[in-house]
Amino acid sequence: MIESLYIHIPFCDHICAYCDFPKVFSHYFDKSLYVKRLIEEIESFSIPEKSLRTIYVGGGTPTSLSVDEWKPLLSCLSRFLPVEEFTIEANPESLTRDKIDLFRQYGVNRISLGVQSCREDVLSAMGRKHTTEDVVRAVKDLHEAGFETISLDFIYGYPGTTKADSLKDIDFALSLAPSHLSFYSLQIEENTLLGKKGTFVDDDSLAETYEAILARLEKDGFHRYEVSNFCRPGKESRHNLTYWHDQEYYGCGMGASGFVSSVRYQNTRSISEYLKGRNVRTKEKVLREDRKTEFLMLNLRLENGFALKDYEDLFHEDFQKAHEKAIQRLDGALCIKDGRAFIRKDLLYIMDSVLLELL
Repeated sequence: MIESLYIHIPFCDHICAYCDFPKVFSHYFDKSLYVKRLIEEIESFSIPEKSLRTIYVGGGTPTSLSVDEWKPLLSCLSRFLPVEEFTIEANPESLTRDKIDLFRQYGVNRISLGVQSCREDVLSAMGRKHTTEDVVRAVKDLHEAGFETISLDFIYGYPGTTKADSLKDIDFALSLAPSHLSFYSLQIEENTLLGKKGTFVDDDSLAETYEAILARLEKDGFHRYEVSNFCRPGKESRHNLTYWHDQEYYGCGMGASGFVSSVRYQNTRSISEYLKGRNVRTKEKVLREDRKTEFLMLNLRLENGFALKDYEDLFHEDFQKAHEKAIQRLDGALCIKDGRAFIRKDLLYIMDSVLLELL
């Protein structure tokens, strides 16, 4: 049974320089009509009530929707409640107290806040419109409203920033008492503003900054459970673990992807097509060998890897026997211990080299 639902809200009030996610400017389109089409797509799956464990609303900028635009969507989702984890991504400047109260009313129990940096000049260069004061205010409001699970997202390696800046970001983050932190290295995609400018990143500098982030967060009691994600005990993102465990999930909304009945599908990135009800752009049946590749690529992002029994149950073969020569060549880089396979902790950041041997 599928236990996770992803919902994409593509609207943004501004476009960030690094973002390659499906998105459109808020003021050009009828957001109420989008919500109506979104509800129709969710209902088309005939998801059984009470069958979901996680719901995740991402973007774009989900908090670009007004309270009145949120209400019909949340009402639609209420049939699946309660769930273990109900996350909404938010921008600090558009996460208002009335939206926070509405989210609490409809069972949302986790907020993922896009902070990215605590340097105002870097935020401006990124195209972000919030300030550090907005972040402090938003987190204060969330705590006062009773949210116990708050995640803060940051980007490191942005042009003009240093390892010291990332450590200051950590100081700022820890002062807000979050339960989860994500630190993503800057990725330059061709279709982004940075990509069109020909911006590049220094891989050696990124690696050095990452090691400093890891050391500092572990010192402060945060556990790295995935290469870019850190949490207090028991506060892992359960929804994102669905992806990393290579489990099936529903995906709804413009540009959303999903994995249902061994078929991966990708919705159209055209808002006009989506508003006409023409949702799905591509579908692909995942064959056994492709599924094995995806399983390893996703599960080995996790610090504790995967259970050997899970691999055997899914593919009906012994992992160690099937990959015996590659495991020998890796010479300890891939660990087999207590019924699990995982990449050695100090090599997780450069996991691609391990995957190349396995795949």
